[in-house]
Amino acid sequence: MKPTVKVWPLPRLTQPQFEELFGDIVQTCKGIRRLQVRDENDIVVGFPQDAMEFGLGIDLVMEVGIPKVFLVDFSTASASEELTCCQIARIIGQTIKNFFARLGSYPNIQYEGRVTHGGNINHGE
Repeated sequence: MKPTVKVWPLPRLTQPQFEELFGDIVQTCKGIRRLQVRDENDIVVGFPQDAMEFGLGIDLVMEVGIPKVFLVDFSTASASEELTCCQIARIIGQTIKNFFARLGSYPNIQYEGRVTHGGNINHGE
């Protein structure tokens, strides 16, 4: 299992802008030691499309899923795990806000961090 980040509904972005946002998210996650992200292959980042164009980019939802195996040495209490996920989501959410600020846009971002279960850490070694 890998950490996952999903952000939607995004305003229209060019491919280079998507790549820049993706890179910003990966760089931020590399800085969060607990996630064990060394490069873009250690994380899943998704930008699901929204079928409705009205209001795109005004309010964004960002969800971070963190496999339980990444949290076991930090806390065994699920409330603490959820708090940790929310803290990580807040950090990644700030990265997304900074990206849009560079574009001159200031969307509201609702973020959620959650623990996912199962899976082993595998870096392909």
